[in-house]
Amino acid sequence: MKAKGKVDLERVRQRAKPERGTKMTLSDATKKEAMEAAQYGMPIDRIAILCGFPAGNQTQWHRWISANPKFQLELDRARAQGELLLQRRVMSGEANWQSAGWMLERTRGYVARASLEHTGKGGKELSVSGNLLGAFGGQSK
Repeated sequence: MKAKGKVDLERVRQRAKPERGTKMTLSDATKKEAMEAAQYGMPIDRIAILCGFPAGNQTQWHRWISANPKFQLELDRARAQGELLLQRRVMSGEANWQSAGWMLERTRGYVARASLEHTGKGGKELSVSGNLLGAFGGQSK
């Protein structure tokens, strides 16, 4: 039994060892593909698969990404740049801007604002918000 306050050096040495999976290096082509996928809004677990990490085992990917914070920052930047490009297309109103809006909704969490107007009993107007409209399967005008 060890005295209180003494450090178990063997445990400290074990924790200081690099974790398995952190020494893996990615080729420039793989990094480029990962950045492109991030820019398009691909979920991070699928980007991990593109980078050669096993599907369904996020532990290895998380260890690697923690050991490579610069790469994580590059992925985050690529995602933000892709989002900005989509927003520019929507705001410009260029032909087929709706596809960019669709991508923002599906991959970036943007929510379409929908409303339904209906005249209720006695001619009173009734307005339903987008959240309620979706719950009832309604379509916006």
